[in-house]
Amino acid sequence: TSCLSSVGRKDEIRVNDAPPHFLYHRVLFSGLSADSYEDSNPNPMSNIYQEWSLEQDRLLYENRKKSLPKLASMLGRGLRGVKTRMEKLTDVNSAAYERLFVGNRSNNNDLVDDDDPEQKGSRLTPVKEVLRRIRWDGTLLQNDFTVQYYDRVEESIDEATFDAPNNSVSGNEDLFVFAIPEHRIVSVKYKQQIVWDKDQRVDRVFGSMKGNGETIDVVIENYADWKKEKDEQDHINRQRQAEVAFRIKTMLGKERFDVLKDTSVSLQHPSGSLMATDELITQYIKTALNIFRDARSVDIDDKNVEDSKVKQQMDVESLYILSELVALLPDDLLRERILLKIESHVERLEGRKPNQTTTVTSQDLPELNEDDLSEKFVRGSGAGGQKINKTANRVILVHIPTQLRVECQDTRSLQQNRKIARKRLRLKLDEFINGEKSRTGLKGAKVASKKAKTKAKNRARQRKKAAAKEED
Repeated sequence: TSCLSSVGRKDEIRVNDAPPHFLYHRVLFSGLSADSYEDSNPNPMSNIYQEWSLEQDRLLYENRKKSLPKLASMLGRGLRGVKTRMEKLTDVNSAAYERLFVGNRSNNNDLVDDDDPEQKGSRLTPVKEVLRRIRWDGTLLQNDFTVQYYDRVEESIDEATFDAPNNSVSGNEDLFVFAIPEHRIVSVKYKQQIVWDKDQRVDRVFGSMKGNGETIDVVIENYADWKKEKDEQDHINRQRQAEVAFRIKTMLGKERFDVLKDTSVSLQHPSGSLMATDELITQYIKTALNIFRDARSVDIDDKNVEDSKVKQQMDVESLYILSELVALLPDDLLRERILLKIESHVERLEGRKPNQTTTVTSQDLPELNEDDLSEKFVRGSGAGGQKINKTANRVILVHIPTQLRVECQDTRSLQQNRKIARKRLRLKLDEFINGEKSRTGLKGAKVASKKAKTKAKNRARQRKKAAAKEED
C-alpha cells in the first residue's frame, strides 16, 4: 500500500502494510511554516499524539536493550516517541509502568525480565523440533507454513515456503528449510501469523515460553478471528500512515514534499538497501534538513549566536519529524541505517556523546565496479566426489586494479557462489583500502581487546588467589 503516493506527485515510494503494533507518536510542529490548511482540519500543525497500545508497550519493553533506531524501525515510530515512551515504561511512578505491570497482571506473565534467573533458564522449543512437527503431523498442511531466515550472502531476512525443495545447499536434506543452519532461522509463520520467533521467544506450536500454552491446533482454530482483527488494524494503520505523509506535506508544501519524496526514491536502489552507501545516507539527511530549513524560512546565513542555537534546536525538531517519515520506508535494513544516522545527527546537534550502537558489521563495504572484475567459472575440486567436479560452478574472481583474488565453491549453485565471491572480494578490498579501520580490522581489534581483558581478569584473579594463600 502506498501512503506517500496518495499525497504526492509520484508513486515510486511503496510502504508495506504496517504490523499490528504500528502507530506513530507526537510530532512537534512549532516554528515550521505551512503552505495550506484544510477546512476539515483547521489546525493541522498542532501537536499529534497517537496513544500507545498495551501490545506496543509490551513489545517495546521486551526489546528495551536494543538500540533506539532498531526499536523505532521495528515499531514504525519516530525516534523521539520511542525514547520518551521507554523512559515512561522504566519509571516505576509513571502511569505507563502501572498499566503494564500493575493494572494488567493477568496478561503480563510472559514479559521477560532479562535479570530474572528463572526467565534466563527457560527453554524455547528448538526450531528443528518445530519443523519436524510440521513435517510429520498429518493434521498440518505444509504449504500453509513459511520460514524466515537470515541470508548471509544478501545480509537480509529472506522467506522460504516450507515445502520448497533443496536445490542450493549441500547435504542430504530434501527440503530447503531443513538444510538452513538452525541459528539462521528467525521465525516460522502459519499463513500470516507468527507461530515461532527466536528473538521474541514465542512458541505457538508446542506452547512453550511466550506461547503461554497456545498450541498450533488452537492457532489454526482461531486463525480466521485473528486475521479479521489484523485486517481491521491494518486499515487503521494505513490511514495513520497517510496522515503522517499529509502532515509533513502540509508543513513543507507540495513542491518541497515532492523533492523530499524524490530524494527518498533515489536512495532506494532496486537491487537492495546495501547499495545505499554511508555517504548517500548522510547526503540524504543533509538534503532533507535543507528542505525543512527552507520551509520554516530561517536565514541559515545569519551568524548571530542566539539565532544559531534556535536554528540548531529547529534542526533537531526537523530530524525527529524526518524520522517519522523514514520509519515508513519499506526496506527494513535501509530504514534502520537511516534512523541510526539521524540519531547520530541529533546527538551531535544536542552536544551529547554518541551512543555506541553501531557494530563492525554495520560498516559500509566498498562497491565493486563490474568493469574492474575478471571472472572465471571452473570445475570444482576437493572432497565431495563426482558431484563437485561435474559442473563448472567454482568461481574465481579477480579485482584487476589491485589484483586481489578470491575463490568460492561453497554451494552447488553458481549464482550463490558468485554472490559469496563478491562479498569476499568486497571484504578484501575494504581491508586493502582501510587497513585497521576496515570491517575485518575492526572485528579483529574487538576480538583482541576482548582477549586482552580476559587475560587481565585472569591475572588479577591469580594474584588474588596467591595473596590469599600467603595470608593463610
